[in-house]
Amino acid sequence: MSVRRFRTLFSAATATVVMASAAVLAPLDASAAITVVLSGIQYDPPGTDTRTNAQINNEFFTVRNISSRPINLSGFRVSDVAKHVFVFPRGYVLPGRTTVIVRTGKNRNRALTLYWNQSWYVWNNTGDTAYFQTPAGKTFDTCTYKAVTGRYRVGC
Repeated sequence: MSVRRFRTLFSAATATVVMASAAVLAPLDASAAITVVLSGIQYDPPGTDTRTNAQINNEFFTVRNISSRPINLSGFRVSDVAKHVFVFPRGYVLPGRTTVIVRTGKNRNRALTLYWNQSWYVWNNTGDTAYFQTPAGKTFDTCTYKAVTGRYRVGC
């Protein structure tokens, strides 16, 4: 193994620690360690189903990063029984210990709010299952719910 000589005050050992620290700050590939989970679904927005974009955006699901490290979710997807599929955009990184909300309707994506760009509701009021999958299609988390009178949201 060759050791690179430094002409600064840093030793080779210090440089190794600095480079290792930089690697810790880089986003993890979510397939390396699954630390993201489905955390909830609001399947029946309050009020009448009017099919307006504002009302459709009151339907959503949430994904939580339970680790302290950022996770790269590029290409990961969430689907339902009817095969509606949301794909996380390229380059999307979920910071550590945060939750992203994915709204069903249309709007411009922001850091912790993404939009599915659908024109109709996705999650069934009578019950459904969400499947959280890797880009290769392997399911690693699910959330199933059944209709309960007075309930419009489920925690996963």
